[in-house]
Amino acid sequence: MPIKKPLKLGIEIGIAILLVLGLLVILGWYTGIVIFIQINPQFVPMQFNTALGFVVTSLAMGALVNHRRDITKYTGLLVGILGGMTLIQHIFGVNLYIDELFMKHYITMATSAPGRMAPNTALNFILVGMTLFCLGQKKLTINHLIFSSLLGSLTLGLSMVALFGYMSRVEAAYSWGNLTKMAIHTAIGFMVVGVLLILETRMLSRQIRQKLPSFTLPITFSFLGFIVTLSLWQALYFSELQINRQYGIKTDNYVATGILIFGGLFSILLGIATWLAIKSQEQLQENKLAQAQIVALNQQLEKLSYLDGLTEIPNRRAFDIAIERELARAVRYQYPIAIIFIDIDYFKAFNDYYGHQLGDACLQLVASAISEVLHRKTDMVARYGGEEFVMLLPDVNLEGVEKVAAMTLQAIADLQIPHEASKVSSYVTISAGLSVCIPDNETSPKALVRLADQALYKAKMNGRNCIKTP
Repeated sequence: MPIKKPLKLGIEIGIAILLVLGLLVILGWYTGIVIFIQINPQFVPMQFNTALGFVVTSLAMGALVNHRRDITKYTGLLVGILGGMTLIQHIFGVNLYIDELFMKHYITMATSAPGRMAPNTALNFILVGMTLFCLGQKKLTINHLIFSSLLGSLTLGLSMVALFGYMSRVEAAYSWGNLTKMAIHTAIGFMVVGVLLILETRMLSRQIRQKLPSFTLPITFSFLGFIVTLSLWQALYFSELQINRQYGIKTDNYVATGILIFGGLFSILLGIATWLAIKSQEQLQENKLAQAQIVALNQQLEKLSYLDGLTEIPNRRAFDIAIERELARAVRYQYPIAIIFIDIDYFKAFNDYYGHQLGDACLQLVASAISEVLHRKTDMVARYGGEEFVMLLPDVNLEGVEKVAAMTLQAIADLQIPHEASKVSSYVTISAGLSVCIPDNETSPKALVRLADQALYKAKMNGRNCIKTP
């Protein structure tokens, strides 16, 4: 089972929490388990329609995570309609008969009408419905994501203010006049929704491969800060105003004003700090990418430094390293090691007769043919210099080396490269000298190379186009 990415896993956990919250409250209404509906006797109950809205919202978000944006679009529309119809009832004082459509409410504490959700709850559902409808569009754009992120922060801000009201006992923070008050677990539920909406915009930006602008998150956090600040200021202002009227005390609203000033400054600083953090992260990612590119380039350059530019087989430098390594292994495990030195017969004459361009082509063909003779991963062929090639064959006896050498001569002959300037054939041929031994601690790479070179010299002196041993 593949491990899920942290962002998607976090969103799925949040959706599960929201779904469980809604289902528990619905279960509470049907079974009479009051603690699910009303966490504390002094607190406001969560209305049935509110719990139903959370369930539908969680399903819409789940569809969004599973790439079913069409379902998200229409379920989001249902959530928005639920909130909109409820808000119309509060504003115009009408009854659209939706409050007790599914449940006859028996807990009506701080409720303006049985089963009717709070106006700030309805407003949050409108915001959530708009966001889900926006994110559910078939052709999703950056503008959709930015707008959704801001609406998510607005939902989060309003719910944070309501929760603060419960914690600080400022009733105006979760209550709008004499209308139904928002329940504490409703506030918590909308906080989860707000966070999920912000996270899902980030996730969707990755899915559609359109990076959100750097300013999106800073503006979202600043907007959240201003929403919380203004809402708290409004709640504290009216709370102090109510106290003044109740007790006949005339005081300045210093607390509310202080919240407004310092909250505004904090919101600005929060946005700046977030922007700087994002820029630092982007710079860090760019540096890491640049370092990775440099490492890859260095590896490529290092690889090229061990290849012959013309024939694209290992060069002499690579051969020197390989023979040191393979000789040490041969000494350790006491198995034979062999070298075959190869020289193209009368190659200078070939160049003089056909020109250097065809000479280079000849070297490339010969190198390719020699390489195809070798089949073991431990075997190696390298261009030693000019028209000379060398083959390194660990753990092979004399009979095996001679067989490989013979196959190599035949492979070059099969190419049938014309060579009118040759004294041994009308086609290009090679001479080969080989050496093989079971080395000891006194055996050196130079000694092995020297033996093979001597054998190659012997082959040249013996008429070329042949194989010789020292």
